[in-house]
Amino acid sequence: AIPSDLYSFQNKETAAVVIKVNGKPVKYTMQNGYAVIGKTWQKNDQITMDLSMPVRRVISNTIVTEDAGKVALQRGPLMYCAEWTDNNGRVSNLVIPKNTVFTPAYHPELLNGLTVLNGQVLKTDSTNKSKAQRVALTAIPYYSWANRGKGEMQVWFEEVGTAVSEEKSKK
Repeated sequence: AIPSDLYSFQNKETAAVVIKVNGKPVKYTMQNGYAVIGKTWQKNDQITMDLSMPVRRVISNTIVTEDAGKVALQRGPLMYCAEWTDNNGRVSNLVIPKNTVFTPAYHPELLNGLTVLNGQVLKTDSTNKSKAQRVALTAIPYYSWANRGKGEMQVWFEEVGTAVSEEKSKK
């Protein structure tokens, strides 16, 4: 996601980026959004970066009323969404409890290799929102959606505390 005042994170990232030259960590400074490494470069020097990829909950600015009370998911720099095909045909009725933990899992067979996010969420019934059923949610990187047929896709999800009563899943 691009830095903006339209959103913020519920949990602040604290892990630093590790930059290595030829496999060894190096010190760097940040200037205008760029990492600057002070060294004399040699032919074939290799630079690698170890990026922290925590799953974070994105919340919108309060002026974006359509997304009030909702969260989106981001892992590292990638935004995630949920598609119908991974979530029993529907995603617009899914609600994310505040205590949900999302776990990344790599699937090499999925669209030539994707890291998905898995977590337990609530499926609501439009006729009775006070009851919900716990179900599995699979989210994919936003860049990869719309490749497996027509159906629902969701980026922003309603978020609830513990006030929703849960019915046991029949799975």
